[in-house]
Amino acid sequence: MPAVKRRHRALAVMVFTGCAVLASAPPGNAKVGEFKHGHQPTQKTPGPGSPNSIQSKVSYKKSYHGAGVPMTAPAASGWSPPACWYEPEFTPKEFSDYINSNWVSGSAWDEMGQEYGKDNFHEGDKGGWYQLIVPDLSKADACAALDPWKWITPEQPSTPDIPKVDPKTLAGLAFNETVLPNPDITLRPIAQNQLVNLDTEIAFDKALPKVWVTASLDNADFGIHVAATTTAVPEQLTIDAGTPYADPQSCTYDLKAAGGKYGVDTKDADCNVTYTKASSAGGYTLKASVVWKVTWTPSADPDGAPSAPALPDGRSSKQFTVTVRENQTVNR
Repeated sequence: MPAVKRRHRALAVMVFTGCAVLASAPPGNAKVGEFKHGHQPTQKTPGPGSPNSIQSKVSYKKSYHGAGVPMTAPAASGWSPPACWYEPEFTPKEFSDYINSNWVSGSAWDEMGQEYGKDNFHEGDKGGWYQLIVPDLSKADACAALDPWKWITPEQPSTPDIPKVDPKTLAGLAFNETVLPNPDITLRPIAQNQLVNLDTEIAFDKALPKVWVTASLDNADFGIHVAATTTAVPEQLTIDAGTPYADPQSCTYDLKAAGGKYGVDTKDADCNVTYTKASSAGGYTLKASVVWKVTWTPSADPDGAPSAPALPDGRSSKQFTVTVRENQTVNR
């Protein structure tokens, strides 16, 4: 019935933009093991035109709850977090009750009944009715061709046409929930008292931790317990002097693990920024940037073996105002 299918696609768009969207709440301040994303339980009764929103049941645990920058994928990577996915929602009996309890002849529900089969909802079959979750309305168009509900069997793999929630999907969601701390460095001499032609030593007095986020979905009714953990490890620090009057203008250092964190002290490094000209009143803007190596594992274990495909590197940075003056010598 092509005409019904076309009308149903229009209904799917209406559901995306009107009620079947994930209202992401900001993360709380729970500790590791207690953190849960601010999603509310799924609303069982929203329909066409309903003001209620359908919430994701994915929950998150985080190792880091401080300030920083959200993880973002570089445009050149061609990678982006999932725009939408299907989560298990109804057993056949529940879906039958859901559709029939909202049935109004001639309404959008009538079209849905024709589409899904008013009196046959796979009762007795293995599987479940999954609901489409769209977390970001600005990306709803990418999911407009998908049905708001889909019958999915246990052996059905996740595909672009049926993006069933799976570890790979959860890894992308965990990536999107990751916050990277900015590097906090110490300059010697101090930033306000740099000298021309004197090496600038960089130290991580506050070394950076490994950061991980676990996304999981547990649904006992469907026997579904799936998780993935995205882990970001700080690997390299780059210092940009912020002026051509430096030799060299930038230096890159490998970060080393010590005491569960990652840092560097450039005192004996081969590369150290050296300013060759005094700064003006405003000083130079030195920028410290860190590259984070990002991996994921299909479990709640942040130390599990990494899986493919690889996730894009992360970056965080912080700027410092550096005042450079001439080294004055007084002759007596």
